[in-house]
Amino acid sequence: MSQSSRRAFLGQIGSAAIVIPELRNLPLRAGSESPQVSASQAAAAAPQASASASYDLLIAGGRVIDPSQGLAAERDVAIVGGRIARIEANIPPGQARQVFDAKGKIVTPGLIDMHTHVYRYGITLAVDSDIVGFQNGVTTVLDCGSTGSASFMGLRKYVMETVQTRVYALLNISSIGLIVTNEIYLDPAMINPRASINTITQNRDRIMGIKVRVNGKHSDLAHDLEVMKAARQVGDATGLPIMMHWSVEPDLLAMLKRGDVLAHPFNPGPSMNSSNLFGADTQAEKVLPQILALKDRGIYVDGTLATTHTSWAVIEKAFSQGWYPDVLSTDIGRAPDGTPASVLVCMTTALNLGMPIEQVIAAATMNPAKVMNFPEKVGTLAPGVTADVAILDLQQGSFEYADQARQMRTLKQQFVAAATVKGGIFLKGAPPAAGRGGGGGAAGGRGGAPGADGRGGAPGADGRGGAPGAGGRGGAPGAGGRQ
Repeated sequence: MSQSSRRAFLGQIGSAAIVIPELRNLPLRAGSESPQVSASQAAAAAPQASASASYDLLIAGGRVIDPSQGLAAERDVAIVGGRIARIEANIPPGQARQVFDAKGKIVTPGLIDMHTHVYRYGITLAVDSDIVGFQNGVTTVLDCGSTGSASFMGLRKYVMETVQTRVYALLNISSIGLIVTNEIYLDPAMINPRASINTITQNRDRIMGIKVRVNGKHSDLAHDLEVMKAARQVGDATGLPIMMHWSVEPDLLAMLKRGDVLAHPFNPGPSMNSSNLFGADTQAEKVLPQILALKDRGIYVDGTLATTHTSWAVIEKAFSQGWYPDVLSTDIGRAPDGTPASVLVCMTTALNLGMPIEQVIAAATMNPAKVMNFPEKVGTLAPGVTADVAILDLQQGSFEYADQARQMRTLKQQFVAAATVKGGIFLKGAPPAAGRGGGGGAAGGRGGAPGADGRGGAPGADGRGGAPGAGGRGGAPGAGGRQ
């Protein structure tokens, strides 16, 4: 693009921002001078009422569940300038430029997946951050240890700075990250606290903590303690928490401090190679005392309820004793059709096994935001914060879900994302603007026709993706992940 045409384009964007407030908040692609504006974002931002309207968007009539405010009631959510402006009942629709009818749906803060791996193409164990992210109501994800000090900048440049879902990370204590899966057991030289501290210091806006993937077995205890000492050095120097893979070894648990995280309580058991909240090769009838003590110590538990680190029998046993994790996350789990699982899969599992819906929502919004203290205020719909919103359907029926061993359970309800708003902009589920294709399908129908920009339509409520666009790109997958 020539300098003159670039200046003209920027001038047009600047003029548009005067009448479309959301454009002021669009992120810039690294090294670019112009905002990333997709057809769906432009459609979402287009005024649909008078220019004198008080709000840019009104999400009307949904059941708002925001545990951060103790709110679970039918309310309207008003957004202006990319931020939550007001939550009340019966806000007049005429006060908003755009109205989304959320009647019969659940409206929550944008969901957070606090344990995933999204260094796609950089490591083999990774998923597309936007599939597990905004396409499923998730506006923020935390990559947990895919990269270490020697590889983090690849994650930052090629994922964090290019995708639409907000991505933060935990830095693997091993410098190579998850290029292999025994990264902390290969070479002591790869455990370099000074390099980790330097990487964190230079990337405090994106790195939220340190990841330590111990095996947690008694036979590895001496080695694991040395690695945890290195991680503790990094954590104490930077003021960031440690997330450690599950262990019931008292000496390892003693290395954790208030604000740290223990991940994967529902590993299958009994096992010689892993442990869960009932033990390792020997399983207790009750949750172990050292695990019950974590709450009083201020240590959080991250519970994966997708298809990795997950056993139906262990989850059901824990839930029957009234024990629930603080956070729900996916790791690299799979949805029922085999596609990458979003946190909706974990929420569905937890709800059907007896976790109260307010606790389910808290475990994917308020709690992970509290644990990780993200730079952006997320996990809440409090007035004044960034307007990240998930609009969900709670479908009724019979749905088959699997655990790690592919044992099946028929669940009676499942969460499906109807729409996602990030920073006041629809990333999924926006109504089509006049003259553009690519709208979402009708309830129970197929995805919309392709838009003029060649992208496929948004998915319909049944989760099927839209038809491919003229440029050959398929529609976005639905909540079930189907293209």
